[in-house]
Amino acid sequence: MAENWELALISFVNRECAQLQWLANCVQNGTDDIERGDVHAQISRMSGLTDLAHAGGLPLSETSVAKLHLMNEEVMKIARSVASI
Repeated sequence: MAENWELALISFVNRECAQLQWLANCVQNGTDDIERGDVHAQISRMSGLTDLAHAGGLPLSETSVAKLHLMNEEVMKIARSVASI
């Protein structure tokens, strides 16, 4: 992962994953301002970002692809936890 843009991408996806976790926690805790739709919108954004690991024309290193796959697994774990509420 020698490319700076890959580092920025992974950093951005990490921040978005933290946002997703925060939204999921708010829904689980019953915070009035946060709704399940907010979580679903964030999951959709995260899915788009983590799907970049599969983009054929995008020159991602193996390390970046592996990190995106791990983040996708985390997103799916959070999605399942919210779906069980």
